[in-house]
Amino acid sequence: MWFSFAATILSIALLTACFAIVANLFFNVVCGVLVLVFCKPVMFERLKLITLLTLRTIIAFFVIFNRNGAIYTDLVRVALFINIMEATMTDFLKNHQPFNGVFGLTGHWNTVVLNEAPAFYTIQGVILGATIAYAIGYTIWNWIFVSGEFSTSVTLMHVAFLGTPLIGSLIMWGITGSPEIGFGCWLLLRANTLTFGGIMQIGAKQYWEDGLYNPKFAKFIDWTHKRSVQIVCMVICLALMAFVIASRCAWGTIAGQGGFLPF
Repeated sequence: MWFSFAATILSIALLTACFAIVANLFFNVVCGVLVLVFCKPVMFERLKLITLLTLRTIIAFFVIFNRNGAIYTDLVRVALFINIMEATMTDFLKNHQPFNGVFGLTGHWNTVVLNEAPAFYTIQGVILGATIAYAIGYTIWNWIFVSGEFSTSVTLMHVAFLGTPLIGSLIMWGITGSPEIGFGCWLLLRANTLTFGGIMQIGAKQYWEDGLYNPKFAKFIDWTHKRSVQIVCMVICLALMAFVIASRCAWGTIAGQGGFLPF
């Protein structure tokens, strides 16, 4: 059941990334609106899904009207920063996970055309190593957050939410032959898996809650909530974020722009 869910959101994420008009508008926007109207999500789910659908709609318009994608990049970064701040405050004030935190990501917009196929878009970090390090650090951080915020069944769903963008980046690397393009897709794939996965989750809450419950996984979650484990995870995150900052500062110095943080 879990593998079917993961394979579905990975496939849809890749499809909607490469076809930002037809596939994106149907699977993300139209299906998302139908869930909002007929499935009656709670306020948190409604706000989260509306935010995701708004960004998915905006990217379609950027493609249709060939607008400057740098504006979209800025919108995604603002949304990412707000999401991180919201989750961090929830961890600190509610979930008693004070060691958990990460920062936002800088990047630039890139248009890719493969063999005269329709263009798709990537939001790339300054350098490949920093982008990969950030993606891994974000994945660890968000995993700790969702494991403290949601049930074990929903947390197991989020293993797919978080893991498939990394797998998708490797797939895009293989297809394009370029790791920069592959991991440049990570943030877009993360948004797409979260969008369509959220649509599936909200559309059949009890089905996933019952079907994905696993007592062994529940014990694993309890283990990850130990303070010592969370400190280790946070140290790993800090090391990855330090590498991102160092890489960003070094790149800025080499480019003659001066060093600055990747917020």
